[in-house]
Amino acid sequence: MAIAFPQVSEWVESQQPIRLLQRLAKNTSDVTDLKSTAFPTIKGTPVTSGFGWRTHPLTGERKFHYGIDFGASKGTPIYAFEAGLVEFAGWKGGYGKAVIINHGAGKSTLYGHASKLSVRKEEQVLPGQIIGKVGSTGMSTAPHLHFEVRLNNKPVNPRPYLQQHKLSSNYSPRMQAFLATIRWAETGTSRTESYQKLVFNGTFNNFSTHPLIKQCASINGKKTCSTAAGAYQMLDKSWRDLQPKLKLPDFSPESQDRMAIEYIRRNRAISDIESGNFANAACKVGKIWASFPCNSYDQNPKAMSELSRYYQKQLSWMVVR
Repeated sequence: MAIAFPQVSEWVESQQPIRLLQRLAKNTSDVTDLKSTAFPTIKGTPVTSGFGWRTHPLTGERKFHYGIDFGASKGTPIYAFEAGLVEFAGWKGGYGKAVIINHGAGKSTLYGHASKLSVRKEEQVLPGQIIGKVGSTGMSTAPHLHFEVRLNNKPVNPRPYLQQHKLSSNYSPRMQAFLATIRWAETGTSRTESYQKLVFNGTFNNFSTHPLIKQCASINGKKTCSTAAGAYQMLDKSWRDLQPKLKLPDFSPESQDRMAIEYIRRNRAISDIESGNFANAACKVGKIWASFPCNSYDQNPKAMSELSRYYQKQLSWMVVR
């Protein structure tokens, strides 16, 4: 009986899927989510800049922002959103170190400003596979992940694609906008760099704990010293109070958000925020944040009208239409 041997070319082609599976199997330790899609970084990481028009933090120009920025600290894992083929991995101008993954059917995703890349061009990846680490390369003011979704190479709003992953620790759009307003009032920006601000001058880079740095400056002719730090200008005593109670692992952006939420809760402002009563909520938290009205700190608070305008602007792009 004659034995039929397959052509060499046919045999090689038959082995390609097997080799792909073997290669992917070696990467299982780098895969965190085997569902059809995965959140592009640590779940719960706050959104610090959305898709749409904004004032560029470096140039000061009014420009369209083609993705979503997540305020993750340097070294935080970046995950592939969906299975696909790495189309690009390397330096990409203002994006710094970046990865582009082709998911087929005209859809691709981009991950920018990485400190380290863990994949190469032409590599197949699974959803949730680590493809790099968050950084601040390219045109960036602080560590964060810039994430884009593109259809036929045209950027579209990533939010609808991420809805199943519950953006920003499942905070409602109103709460997210309120937190962004506090960050802006306290530090001058609601973007990623706010999470690294020291009270009067400079920034910190170690998120393992509160920086515990005291700075002094003159406010209205009076010397004022403070350990306030981060997006919500938390004092060292606030850290000592909330860290054990909330079981915070670090002073990361996510932990800072949780601290702010706790102070909002303690001042009974959550229901006002969720019901849309911004002025009432802002007045209640004025006891905590000197940049808000309804307190006697005499530290040049923002006007309620100014805060409300900023809040409404933030809310307008956080609500998915």
